Amino acid sequence: MSPAVLESRLRMLRDGRYNVLPLDEAVRRLYEGTLPPRSVALTFDDGMFDFHARAWPLLQQFGFPATVYLTTYYSDYNKPIFGLLCSYVLWRARVRMPEPDVTSLFGTPMRWRLSDAAGRARAHREILAHADRERLTLPERTALAERLAELLGEDYEAIRAKRLLTVMTREEAAEVARGGVDVQLHTHRHRTPNDHALFLREITDNRERIEQIRDGVARHFCYPSGIYRAEFLPWLREAGVTTATTCDPGLASPRSEPLLLPRLVDTSLLSPLDVEGWMTGMSAFFMPRKASAHVARSQSLADA
Repeated sequence: MSPAVLESRLRMLRDGRYNVLPLDEAVRRLYEGTLPPRSVALTFDDGMFDFHARAWPLLQQFGFPATVYLTTYYSDYNKPIFGLLCSYVLWRARVRMPEPDVTSLFGTPMRWRLSDAAGRARAHREILAHADRERLTLPERTALAERLAELLGEDYEAIRAKRLLTVMTREEAAEVARGGVDVQLHTHRHRTPNDHALFLREITDNRERIEQIRDGVARHFCYPSGIYRAEFLPWLREAGVTTATTCDPGLASPRSEPLLLPRLVDTSLLSPLDVEGWMTGMSAFFMPRKASAHVARSQSLADA
């Protein structure tokens, strides 16, 4: 979402006299039955650098509180996220190099078709599968991304210098926390393992780093990529998590399960009319009731 679109959304909230509340207050009052009319809580996922550079100044301008669900692995390793960078350079090459020969990347004859979305998706899967199969370390994945960028005519160092596709550093996250942003849990490696011990480790590793940059205990969580399973709920309770947001569209109510809170994931693809429909609550009445689609394999930012 561009800064201009975000600014227009914030202006809609201000001009419509919505009650923009901190997340912790909003969920507490939701279940107490004291939530004022037209209440909204703003959340931002992952903690990318563009939140610090573009979104946070706008939030300060409008005086709105917000929560950032921070994934911390790449916060410690300040380079473009491997999977996102690969996807980005593949997309950039769609016209300039629609069918590149990538034999040098993998050591076997291979060409990709980058001119259409399906071909780019297949190329992206092949890159991730290669990295997993070869058990590449993070520096090795970064080196592979650099070679891919060079092969496709992109300047990796320029991308890195612009802080594209990077997570806020610990210092930057601490700065927004001092400025009133509520920094909360999003797992350390942006993944939710279907294993009890590994799942709890994700929360513990994430919380340890977050509580070094904020005051108080981090108790609110967002499922990476919106992916959740029934077994995650007792594991989250065991970890001391009190709320968890999904990517399932809907309005939270006192009947909502606190660890499966719905929300609107706003993007530039939504028109102002779409967003206004959600703000007024009308769109929720027309949403089809169906099972969540967010039950597929979780993609890890650390491994991808």
